[in-house]
Amino acid sequence: MSAVYGVVCRDGTHVGRGWLSAMAGALGDFGRDGFGEWAEGGAGLGQARGFTTAEGRLEAMPAVDRLEGFAFTAAARLDNRDELIRELGICGNDAARSSDSHLVLAAYRRFGERAPGHLLGDWCLAAWHPRDRRLFLARDQFGNTALYYYAGARFFAFAASQQALLALGCVPQELDELYLAQYLISWPAYHGERTSRRAIRRLPPAHTLTLTPGHCQTRLYWRMDDVPELRLPGRADYAEAFRAHFDQAVRVRLRANGPIGSELSSGLDSGSVAATAAPMLARQGQRLQAFTWTPAADPRAFVGARIGDEFPLAQLTAATAGNIDLHPDPCEHLTPIAGIRQALDIYADPVHGAGNLFWLIGLRQAAQHNGCQVLLTGQLGNAGTSWHGDPLSQPWRYQLQETGLTGLTRRRARDAVPRRIRAALARHRLDPQWYRSSAIHPELATRLDLAHRRAEDPAQVPRSPLDQRLAILKPGRTISGALHTALGARFGLDVRDPTADTRLLSFVLSVPDWVFTDPATGTDRWLVRAAMTGRLPDQVRLNRRRGLQASDLVQRLRRTPTEVQAALDELDHGPAAAYVDVSYMREVWQNIQHNDTPDALRKAQTVLTRGIMAGLHANTASAAAAVVEA
Repeated sequence: MSAVYGVVCRDGTHVGRGWLSAMAGALGDFGRDGFGEWAEGGAGLGQARGFTTAEGRLEAMPAVDRLEGFAFTAAARLDNRDELIRELGICGNDAARSSDSHLVLAAYRRFGERAPGHLLGDWCLAAWHPRDRRLFLARDQFGNTALYYYAGARFFAFAASQQALLALGCVPQELDELYLAQYLISWPAYHGERTSRRAIRRLPPAHTLTLTPGHCQTRLYWRMDDVPELRLPGRADYAEAFRAHFDQAVRVRLRANGPIGSELSSGLDSGSVAATAAPMLARQGQRLQAFTWTPAADPRAFVGARIGDEFPLAQLTAATAGNIDLHPDPCEHLTPIAGIRQALDIYADPVHGAGNLFWLIGLRQAAQHNGCQVLLTGQLGNAGTSWHGDPLSQPWRYQLQETGLTGLTRRRARDAVPRRIRAALARHRLDPQWYRSSAIHPELATRLDLAHRRAEDPAQVPRSPLDQRLAILKPGRTISGALHTALGARFGLDVRDPTADTRLLSFVLSVPDWVFTDPATGTDRWLVRAAMTGRLPDQVRLNRRRGLQASDLVQRLRRTPTEVQAALDELDHGPAAAYVDVSYMREVWQNIQHNDTPDALRKAQTVLTRGIMAGLHANTASAAAAVVEA
């Protein structure tokens, strides 16, 4: 998919082509089909072009509307393309000759800054109005896109990647210590508009930004909280409506120039996506290419009750759906530490799940090798399409059965206690060694008063089932779309997630929580299980065990001790030593090498690999910050 970038000088100087060229040079992953640039006076806009639909090849951004007096650029794959064409009154050949980005431009001409409310899909836009020196930016409600920006006194810059902003050579790189600390302890409050660099911000989904000579203001234009509860006659009606919305979400993501791939695990989300897409592609004379990570060593000692090898269930899904070419891949060409280093180059930030990066990168390389331009995922299903349901939404008998009298009493009492009191109780009960579940340096945790600040975060203890889901899904609480965009672009893939579809999410959030659990059978995630009857094999559809990716992480780390040791040495001799407890990480590493237990795998993920990723980033960013300051 394409990407946007641009610069606005705030001190009266003109934007030189060198600024845009520097940013374009860092957006090579997005600009595989070339670049378009426009600069005039104090502003410049650009588009890095990656064509993954037939209509995409018609793009010619940026565009200048002399009559209305603005310059415009966009990157878009629209879910409501046909509906928008009708709404805008575009007919015949004009519709056929319109790329999705040109439709976004037409919507902006018609609706101005209200245009985002008329657009669905994966898109970003930027409009520069020179007469009043106003820049308008907007991002999709929940798509796989990214938009970062720097708002300095001299200039404002924006781009689809942080690297494009850093390429200007004058953007400050001071680390946000709180961000890094929150990442280390897996407190997702760092998600939203912040990045690991204080000066660089992220425009969250469903937000606009307006820049004028005196102000830089962001605004939320779509609230998923506002979805009213849907009341239908019975359970079967919810399942039927779910299927219709899910089919639409998958269908609109199948426009592509070449083969379409899909991640496929043992789970409900990726399985539902693949099982729905495969017959649709068959009607177009195409086959779905599916990619499944497989362990390279026996993981059973490390996974407990979870599934360590998801390939057998993925095989059943592929066989039941038909029209799927399944590609198992242990991703052995990339070690866990090498995966972390490569991911830092892609993201320019540490990311959650550092121990999974080797296979996430590996499967995308496999998709690229098999000629795919599009990769389907089901990453946002857990809080949406496959929400498990809250026992407290069920009849009293079921609540007691699931939680027990003591558990139910505690839960009810907790929900009734005011947030301020809950935070005080959490501080009082805090384990003095709480930080040992992570690699964070104890002095950093103490200096930032991290444990107490986390206890006061209302999202840490959501009250209602809807609060639980919004804590994961709400725009400003997730950065998954930006991460999938960057990783896909590195391998020439447009990553599309039907479970992040705005209309589908609005529907599942409107479903009453009691629907997601069947108290008669004790079945959780009932809605998607019922809707996928006949599509997924029952061994997958009714499976209650969760898969565990990177289940052989411990064995992989043991095979590359020199890489692990070298990474720890780098942290010990750099600025990272102030952020991560390298001595404790070495202790964990010693234990990991000799213990075949689930605890060894957990610490390999949460302490060792996450700490290494945070530390390597701290070293690199600190060194870069010193260069900029000099």
